[in-house]
Amino acid sequence: MKLLKLKIENEDGFRSLQQDFEINFHSLADTEAMEQFRPFCFAGLNGSGKSNVLEALANIFYHLEVCVAKYLPDSIKDPKNFKRNECTPDAFTLEYLIGQHNRKRYTLFYFDKVVISKKAGEEPGIKVYGYPFKEENIIIPNPETTKEDKKNGLINSSGKVLEEQDKMYLPAHIIGYSSGENEILSLPFIKSRLIHLDEYKQATKNEHPSFDEPENSLIYIDNNMSQAVLLACLLFEKEKTLAPLRDIDNTGILGLRNFRMNIHLHDFEFQDEKTKKSINVPILKLLEQNQLDDLKKCATSWFLDQKTKTMWLDFYVNDATKEAFKEHFHSSLECFQFFRLLYELNNHFVDEETKDDVYRSKGVYTDGKLPVGSPRQDVFHFLDFYITKKLKMGKVKDLLLRSFSDGEHQFIHTIGICLLLKDKRSLLLLDEPETHFNPSWRAKFVKILNDSISSGNPKGLPNGDFNVHLLKDVLLTSHSPFIISDCLPDNVVLFEKDDKGDTTAKKASELGIDTYGTSVNLLTNRIFKNKETIGTYALSKMTEFKKRFDNEEKTEDLIEELNNEFGDSIEKLMLIKEVTDKK
Repeated sequence: MKLLKLKIENEDGFRSLQQDFEINFHSLADTEAMEQFRPFCFAGLNGSGKSNVLEALANIFYHLEVCVAKYLPDSIKDPKNFKRNECTPDAFTLEYLIGQHNRKRYTLFYFDKVVISKKAGEEPGIKVYGYPFKEENIIIPNPETTKEDKKNGLINSSGKVLEEQDKMYLPAHIIGYSSGENEILSLPFIKSRLIHLDEYKQATKNEHPSFDEPENSLIYIDNNMSQAVLLACLLFEKEKTLAPLRDIDNTGILGLRNFRMNIHLHDFEFQDEKTKKSINVPILKLLEQNQLDDLKKCATSWFLDQKTKTMWLDFYVNDATKEAFKEHFHSSLECFQFFRLLYELNNHFVDEETKDDVYRSKGVYTDGKLPVGSPRQDVFHFLDFYITKKLKMGKVKDLLLRSFSDGEHQFIHTIGICLLLKDKRSLLLLDEPETHFNPSWRAKFVKILNDSISSGNPKGLPNGDFNVHLLKDVLLTSHSPFIISDCLPDNVVLFEKDDKGDTTAKKASELGIDTYGTSVNLLTNRIFKNKETIGTYALSKMTEFKKRFDNEEKTEDLIEELNNEFGDSIEKLMLIKEVTDKK
């Protein structure tokens, strides 16, 4: 998919984004740019509104996903928990291009333009235009049936009201990631997890239960989910696609050594509607005959403790292990989706009142509302997750994944999810994905993202027939001039507050700022309003020395004192030269 425009239209705006705030992404006048890897980088000072755009998109897509869902649990059908005519933000226009599931070719000729609008108090409406995306190319609503549909309430002022079949016009995956505790960004994803849980739980009550995978497309990559991402990648991906992870200057990960899965066979507790007695149903009832059996076939060994109702599965990873996973789980994404479901079942103990609180939350005071289970309460978790890693000195060592640094985990989060979704229609919302990176990693981050996504281009097809870069958009916020200097001016959006306190979002190209390949010092000065190239504390000390030189204190003593304070720094030598020139 490719985003075109987002406009916030409700009177009270959204967070720090005021009414009529608008941000433009790709331009239909430059379709060639969409076929390249060009992530959008949102830059600006803290509090300028960068993250609010990601939050608005996450909230909007959460609302749309629930509107088109085929199966919804009773909990979310409660009008206090979800209303089709109420969204946060409550009035907006969102435009994007998207290719269809049933089309084998991915060029813009096979894409549709989707316009989703919502007026305050109304349900969202959808309009779809075929190539070349003009008014006469409208597909939805069908011009011939517009009057009849309007009469039946299927069309409102924004277009055709969203229905189940319109899911085909939404991204297959919306990925959220935040390096900090940005609970507002994570909230719609947490709500989606609870919907998945209730959807699965409700299916276990059916006389003929079935459940394939979570229907909602929102996925939040937290520390637990990143383990599933890494595992799926290392089991399924080829050597070439894993090159960014294997590079010793990056993580130096050579592969999986072994891991254990701990599965507790807990029960759901239901109340019989007739007898009012409690009924226990195994939580993994819907998975026992398929995925769980397949998992046992992939394990090196497994053991079931009937007394504690605990299953341990051990995996010593070699080529045979990988082949077994490929035979039973087929792809890295399918394997990840299975682990994702198990993780979401860990919330089985959350009570209905707590769920209601989360569903109704607007994202300001949600921290701590969703309790974290103990290892005994979990349905599933990994143990003894060992990674074979090549260290800087050339030594190869098996290390626990939990012993990796924050920067390494952050690297795994972002690169791993790009590998999983390299050939899927996706929107990636990455909030400051590089905060724990060293300068070298920040300088190469965009290139590695490109390499990871580009690995999804199939061989043997002309580039014009299938282009993975058309399938997804990547939006990231950053304070790093290294990231900005790897992005083109049309894809760097600068956020600022004007004299009224309103948020403005303008492309660097509009402001005459060249970002691509520009010195990080120049970008730091122009974008982050920082003219200094050294720390403020050290600069204050140097300023004190300069004043003393100006007051003609004894030069030899000052130079000795300066040398003790700063050593042979360039700044010290420049100060000495300045004093010498004056003399």
